[in-house]
Amino acid sequence: MKTISSRLLIVCAAALVVLAPSLQAQRQLGKKKGPTSKLYVAEAKGESQITTNDKVYTSRQATAFDAPGTVIQTGPDSSNAIVYSNGTGMFIDQNTRVEIDRFVQEPFKPERNGRADAPVEPSVSQSDVFVARGAVGVCTSQLVSGSTMSYATPQGSVNIRGGKVSIATDVNATTIDLLEGDITVRGGGKDIGGQILRSGERAVIRPGPVGQPPSITITQIPPEARKVVDERVASACNAKKTVTFEVIEQKANQGLDAPPPEVAAAVPTSTGTTTDSGTTTPTEGGTTTDPEPTQEIVAKPTVPATLPTNVVISADRLPGK
Repeated sequence: MKTISSRLLIVCAAALVVLAPSLQAQRQLGKKKGPTSKLYVAEAKGESQITTNDKVYTSRQATAFDAPGTVIQTGPDSSNAIVYSNGTGMFIDQNTRVEIDRFVQEPFKPERNGRADAPVEPSVSQSDVFVARGAVGVCTSQLVSGSTMSYATPQGSVNIRGGKVSIATDVNATTIDLLEGDITVRGGGKDIGGQILRSGERAVIRPGPVGQPPSITITQIPPEARKVVDERVASACNAKKTVTFEVIEQKANQGLDAPPPEVAAAVPTSTGTTTDSGTTTPTEGGTTTDPEPTQEIVAKPTVPATLPTNVVISADRLPGK
């Protein structure tokens, strides 16, 4: 009896070995990896730098970069306004360092609205951004179901579900001002529940005593701070109107007939297998990896619907004629 049972187990194990590759192939079949997310520099004032793929660039208006892993730093009297390829605008104030730890997107939905400042983001996205110092203003479209957006600072984090918010941080505290929308503020990694902020409210996160979690104080936004906060967020919202994002088939898939992208990413895509975090790893022999994306995102700067009219004045109508 034991011999029959042993033989049956051996036969079942052999069958699983034979079927495993086909089952794995079925799981991979139809799984489509989203294109690499992008960010577009809508406005650049003063001296600032963008570091991506281990290369450093001077921030310039109307340029696009791969978003994952990008670090943006502004100097004194400098600022940037950028737009993520999910339609979110971010204004980066002077003396600020922003690290985009993670920003991934699923393939764009066919029925999405492709105009600038679209009311709904084009696809599900997940973003994790770290504001090491300084201040940013964030202006989002409506996030689709399944999307997540988190902004962290040295003192805490903000889970943004949509709206208009300002985040400022230094070594002493983090200040979050909500103008519109829905966010949850957390003080440190152990604060699982967090506190919900309402429009017009300010949350200040301060480090606690040694061994204690940070404290969160919620008040109304002070009138004297309202102008600065409004301008910071308005700059983020205005940036959203300057660009649209489209997806095209990668040139490798289209061949020589591929149309040129409007604004290509400043950094070429690295070789290897792209992971969800935007990094690349070599493909090992015999290892099943996620399929490479077949599409890429391109930024298209918007053009005013009505171009300015040049008025020509005849020379004989000028004064003194």
